[in-house]
Amino acid sequence: MINKVSLSPVNVKNQALRSNVAVTPAKAQSVNFEGSKTQAAKLASAYQALNGIQTAKTVNFTGGLSLNEVFDKFNMQVVTCDDPAAGIKGEMTGSRANVSEIIEELHDSLPKYEDAVKTNIVVSNEDRKEKHEQQYNSTGRYYVYEKTVPYETIARTQIKNAGEDFLYEMAVRQPKPVRKMRADLSLPLKQNIRVLLTPDSKLSEPMKELAYILNTKGNLMSVVEDNSASNPVDRYILMTDTGKIVKKDTLDGTLVVNARKGANVFVPFVAQPQEVRERHPEASVGKGTEIVIGMENGRFVPEIIQSIVEFEEKINNGEIVLDTFVAAPDADKTQIAMLAGGFGSRAEYTNASSDGIFHGKDKEKIEHGAQSTKGVFRTPTGLTPMETTFITLHNAGLLDCSKGVFGVGKNVKFYLNKSGVNKGNGGFTIDMYNKMKRSGRENLLILPNDPISRVTDAMVKTKELIDSGEAAMVMIAKEVDPSLAKNFGIMKLGENNEILQFVEKPKNPSKDLISPEGKCMVNTFQFAVSKEAFKALEILSPYFPAGKGKEPRDWSKCLTPILMSLTQNDDPFTIRKEIASIVNTNESNIPMDEILFAKNLLGDQKIVAVPTDEPWADCGSLNQLYHTTMQIASGDFELEDFERANVLKCVNTQTGLVATSPELKDRVESKYDINGQVMATERAVKVDPKIIDYFADAITVNEKSV
Repeated sequence: MINKVSLSPVNVKNQALRSNVAVTPAKAQSVNFEGSKTQAAKLASAYQALNGIQTAKTVNFTGGLSLNEVFDKFNMQVVTCDDPAAGIKGEMTGSRANVSEIIEELHDSLPKYEDAVKTNIVVSNEDRKEKHEQQYNSTGRYYVYEKTVPYETIARTQIKNAGEDFLYEMAVRQPKPVRKMRADLSLPLKQNIRVLLTPDSKLSEPMKELAYILNTKGNLMSVVEDNSASNPVDRYILMTDTGKIVKKDTLDGTLVVNARKGANVFVPFVAQPQEVRERHPEASVGKGTEIVIGMENGRFVPEIIQSIVEFEEKINNGEIVLDTFVAAPDADKTQIAMLAGGFGSRAEYTNASSDGIFHGKDKEKIEHGAQSTKGVFRTPTGLTPMETTFITLHNAGLLDCSKGVFGVGKNVKFYLNKSGVNKGNGGFTIDMYNKMKRSGRENLLILPNDPISRVTDAMVKTKELIDSGEAAMVMIAKEVDPSLAKNFGIMKLGENNEILQFVEKPKNPSKDLISPEGKCMVNTFQFAVSKEAFKALEILSPYFPAGKGKEPRDWSKCLTPILMSLTQNDDPFTIRKEIASIVNTNESNIPMDEILFAKNLLGDQKIVAVPTDEPWADCGSLNQLYHTTMQIASGDFELEDFERANVLKCVNTQTGLVATSPELKDRVESKYDINGQVMATERAVKVDPKIIDYFADAITVNEKSV
């Protein structure tokens, strides 16, 4: 057996290699060769095999698993529901790698060499349309055609020893065509997250901090779940994609999380001075309308109800102080519907806390416990995104949030779908509209529960347009950069802001959807629908096929394009052909007299937009909520006075820590050193389901599909 070998230029010249390091069994895997990497790897492998040297690449892990298999074991897929067969789309929305468990599984097997266990993980797939050129040999001319090319986003994952601890690293590069080699390191680095920790089994008691890496369609977020508090109410999570989290007391285990997104460098927050307005809260003037919160059974229902109850308590005890409510003209004739807690793919940050977060086939790993969901996730303002919309509606004269007026069973009611069928957000809304009819209601204002929205003037203008009878649908629109447009429905506007073209979440927006200033006008999913438009959709919907999974009743993908076809075309045969294409059915299945009936109902109504530059931010995923939170912390968002006062107590402008309460900020800073943008939020606590029975009079239940 050879114990020591010196690799010189002489005996490796045929390999195009050179090394000035004496190779020993303990270092054979870490020699730095100059020359061909492929040849170096072959030479090193041959030497290791000859001498029986075990390296990380040759380790058999617990149960004989490869690193890929270990990763898959602890990389939980997050899906939209646990029963796709019931008519609900069960698409994957992301995953969460449990770094603590991965290292716990591997640390006894990892050899004490300096090399690392490495593997490539596909974290996102998408199809892109690319233009290709082909030359005609006979003419020398080029023919340009479009081709669909599959792209994938790869995460380079590795685990290695770092003294007594273990280092887990995941580096993501820009998307690339599938046909290219996966190990293409020439692509720009998109994100890099490193977690250094001592695994649980090396400690006298279990580690109280767990580390995760969340993957949301190729965007990574690091999460530290702190379970050290004896009371679950006092437990919290820390999130970052560009900061550093270091545990101060390492006696009970080392924890260092370093996340870096591209080449971003943290810049301390600068508090922006804002004028404080004097408020005169008085009894409300006039009468507003009510809001109905639509919820899917089994999806955070008790948590959402409890959150609204807490908002009401803050109003009544004086924590929230708003201007006197002055009702808009005919405010009580407009019904407001808010869609919350559904099974849509935007419920992506339900995987931020470990209790009850997964919906899938593995029933042993599903716990229907506390949920970190859109309805209850708070920002440093002290409010949830849903509650910021309540305030906007109050300021617009639609929903009275005054003391003693706002509340569950008063002007807040619920629609609970127990039918087992989800027909998309459009079908859900129509069912809710029919079930919750009340005398005098005319049009419906539809809102999501996940943006942080201060579009007061746009709300007023939207109501005016829908009440005028000139519009079948009015969308509140916002200009965004094209790089962000793929998350929204993009529109092209014509005279009087009529929507001439609408495309839902295009991967690559066409040039005619981009303004001369390089912006895209997008749908904020805040829109009003006329009673005539609802009637027209009711007439046609029986001829839409049921389909599999998510039925064709989505507002953006189905119902809006149908209304646009009805309002923009004079030829009923063209309308029928377009509608058949939208819902994927044979046009002969849709009676022509029904097409004419629906079109005549709408008359001269159009689909129009209300562009706004008022503050609005989409918080439909954990990544978006996180970045909006950082905007709030830096003063880039218009806030009420009581919100701003709360933010100033929750933010450390120098370290970058942004907490959801002053108390949480103090607790985190006593335990961790923070450097860079890090969000701290309380974990959601399971709410007693009896709250549903307590507020039963305010809840309308749909036991079967309408």
